[in-house]
Amino acid sequence: MAENYFKNPLTKIIILSFVLAIGFLLIILAGALYKNWSVLVTALLFLVAHLPILISNQWSSDDFISEGKQNVVDFGRWLSAFLAISGLGLPLILNHSNLITSTGSTMAIIGGLLIYGTVVTFTTFFDRDEELAGFDI
Repeated sequence: MAENYFKNPLTKIIILSFVLAIGFLLIILAGALYKNWSVLVTALLFLVAHLPILISNQWSSDDFISEGKQNVVDFGRWLSAFLAISGLGLPLILNHSNLITSTGSTMAIIGGLLIYGTVVTFTTFFDRDEELAGFDI
């Protein structure tokens, strides 16, 4: 019974939306409880961290990738990793400079990872559905 419940795409979207809301809640609480709203930049970094991969993957195709297109894809992956690592490092730097406490830093990191994981899961979920649209499974 539970297996059929989690196969429903609407259920997956509702669960991912709930996880995204928890991630935003943790980041907002990290800013509100410790009265430093600069930690909200972490949410922005994690939201846009997956965009370079999505944009650069539009350059790739199923055919043989030329060297110039592969460089664009690699740069997109590098930029995405840079933004994700910056999102992880910003709360640690704010904690080190005593602008937020270690609890606020931990809340911001966990919330950011939840946001990033949700964005990646949403995009892979919808990409997979488009690829399988022509097949009867």
